[in-house]
Amino acid sequence: MNNEIVKKYLAKLNINENIQTIEDISNLMCLHQKTFPFSSLKVLLKKEISLNLEDIYDSLIEKKQGAYCFEHNKLFYEVLKELGFDVDFYLARVVNNTDNEVPQTHRFTLLNFENEKYLIDVGIGFRSPCIPVKFTKEFSFSHLGFSYRVIKEDNVYLLQSKKEDKIFTMTKFDLNRCYESDFELAHFYSHKHSNAIFVNNLVLSLINEKEIRSLRNNEYFKIYENYQEKSTFNCFDEFKSILSSDFNISFSDEELKLLYNKYSRI
Repeated sequence: MNNEIVKKYLAKLNINENIQTIEDISNLMCLHQKTFPFSSLKVLLKKEISLNLEDIYDSLIEKKQGAYCFEHNKLFYEVLKELGFDVDFYLARVVNNTDNEVPQTHRFTLLNFENEKYLIDVGIGFRSPCIPVKFTKEFSFSHLGFSYRVIKEDNVYLLQSKKEDKIFTMTKFDLNRCYESDFELAHFYSHKHSNAIFVNNLVLSLINEKEIRSLRNNEYFKIYENYQEKSTFNCFDEFKSILSSDFNISFSDEELKLLYNKYSRI
């Protein structure tokens, strides 16, 4: 079944050639992140979110309802595994450049390739790298002026981005073994707990070659290499149009109105 899902996934992205190199994986990451949006909408609508691979594929790709880290990164992990890459999965803490004590509520993938370690993360929203990020002190260019690295400090690994010499730490993690049950537990917190970010905020993002599209509640950002634009929407039709045309998200009008009425004024 995984083999069939991977075949359908690659077909959706119009990928026919073999994926064998780091550059091939980077290309796949870029295609994934400009096609399938990061989204908290299912969480806000209180939909049951399954981590079964078939359900992830159906929700994200067939129904076009977006996904968050536990879905995006599981799908991408299974794709790489089916393609023959040496991959494993782990949990991280999303710290967003703070020293806050936060739970491990983020899934990512570790790639072992030609005696080097790389972090792969297509599920951290608008800050997601579009390359496998090497474990090294040197930053590697990804997209739109953003570079990334993974370093170790005080026995903890940090995923960091850099743009215009400003360094931003997104996640902290160790490499203690994880199991699918750990993801189920973290996933339950992330889409059910009253304090969880995605339970309280409308979040959407897509990354393409020209811009990063990032929507949070009623603020819509388009982030370019050298500047960004910020706007808000003034009516439901505008909100619906942005979700459909800019993010390729598909929900019923009734569901979209619920989201608009509650979160567009936060």
